[in-house]
Amino acid sequence: MNSHQLFELTAYSFSIVVTAWIGGIIPLFYKKNHRVLHWFISLGAGVLLGAAFLHMIPEASEMIGKNVGIYVLGGFLMLFVLEKFIMTHPCPSEHCEFHRVGLSAFLGLSLHSLVTGIALGTGVMVPKLGLVVFLAIILHKLPASLSLTSLFIKENYSTKKLFVYLTAFSLMVPLGALITYLFLQQTSVKTIGALTAFSAGTFLHVAADDLLPEVHQHSHDKYSRLFVFGIGILTTWLVTLLE
Repeated sequence: MNSHQLFELTAYSFSIVVTAWIGGIIPLFYKKNHRVLHWFISLGAGVLLGAAFLHMIPEASEMIGKNVGIYVLGGFLMLFVLEKFIMTHPCPSEHCEFHRVGLSAFLGLSLHSLVTGIALGTGVMVPKLGLVVFLAIILHKLPASLSLTSLFIKENYSTKKLFVYLTAFSLMVPLGALITYLFLQQTSVKTIGALTAFSAGTFLHVAADDLLPEVHQHSHDKYSRLFVFGIGILTTWLVTLLE
């Protein structure tokens, strides 16, 4: 990687961090507006499902072939076990189990961000590909940050704790890019494919088990939430066309 490519990678990484912060801060202005927060979460559900089915799984299958299902299932089951059997504690009310949805979403999204950071690092080394990968990441990052912060607000995380998670999440892409620059400039295509498929599995679990119920949980505004959910899917479809 030459000096021009390193500068390009640094500029892209900085822009992605800023975008993640902008997306993460916006829901703070709507902390008491549950209608808007539910819109953000519905948007995130659409983005995660669209990213998994329209982008990540097809891309991973090109890299690792028929084994893609094993890694997708592995990612799904990892979050299932963590969320349902490890990160749980009882609610004060009877017959209620509260699980840290925000934390499981953070784990899934952060893993994907790390993988996309590796993709950015490798993309910069291919002429004209770096910009396309960068734009795709930006379009994923903004709604993902919106949804993640909205989940933390919904679960009454303190502002300080929220900022800690948001900072960690925003730095995952630069971290992945740095790992590529230092260690993985000759990364195996199969390794990238396996990580992408695994991340897709975590996306499917977070979207299906944690976020989708928010789309239809209450009878009021359910159609507006369905509309925003559709926008999330459409956004990832447009990103796929761009890629």
